[in-house]
Amino acid sequence: MGVITEGFYDVMAADATLTALLATYNGSPAIFTVDPAPDDAELPYIVTAGEIVSSAFDTKTTRGRELRRDVRCYAEADDSAVTVESMAERVYTLFHRQLIAIEGFGVWVAECSGPIAADEEDAYGRVVTVRLLLVELDE
Repeated sequence: MGVITEGFYDVMAADATLTALLATYNGSPAIFTVDPAPDDAELPYIVTAGEIVSSAFDTKTTRGRELRRDVRCYAEADDSAVTVESMAERVYTLFHRQLIAIEGFGVWVAECSGPIAADEEDAYGRVVTVRLLLVELDE
């Protein structure tokens, strides 16, 4: 797993409030960094795999990146969206204006948008998009 993906995973997996809302998969919280989630994964779970936008964010004296990544939350379609909405709101809280540890980078800006609905036939879905401005750190 790359350092950015690892940073996202670590933030979510370390949060007891969020992990209490999730199923487990192979003894870990059901947070997947591959898309699609494994066929045998049970709801509720989260998928975050790669950036939807990644562009240069360089200044005269620094090198960096602006990226946006979707964090997709899914829960069983059981006539109540409370679980999936709670998951998405927690993801928003964990990333919006928070210090996020990503190896080799400093985070200048962390902000979220959403959650937006992304329901599927058998699952309720919500998407939170995280925007980060990252600056490479000198090693």
